[in-house]
Amino acid sequence: MNSSEVAANIRELIVLLMRRNAAQAEALVEGVSGFLKQTLKSKEDARCASMQQAQQTMFAIDEVRILLAQGDYPSAVAAARDAGKEWNAPKVVPTGTGN
Repeated sequence: MNSSEVAANIRELIVLLMRRNAAQAEALVEGVSGFLKQTLKSKEDARCASMQQAQQTMFAIDEVRILLAQGDYPSAVAAARDAGKEWNAPKVVPTGTGN
């Protein structure tokens, strides 16, 4: 899985949750979660933008997992949308103060 596949899987996850297709939604949650866990275990600096993005997305995906287990599909859809927003958010690159 790569970055663009994560975005596509999150979009598909939203559709599956809206259709209340729990089995396929759970499979996508597992796939995205696995990719994010590998990203978070990488040697990259935890303070860099891509690591923070992965961490925020993981929080939202974990929320999807919990809400899906509770059968709360509307809230799971909202959490999946949050995951998509986090994953697709522009990376903020720190700039110098320069004066």
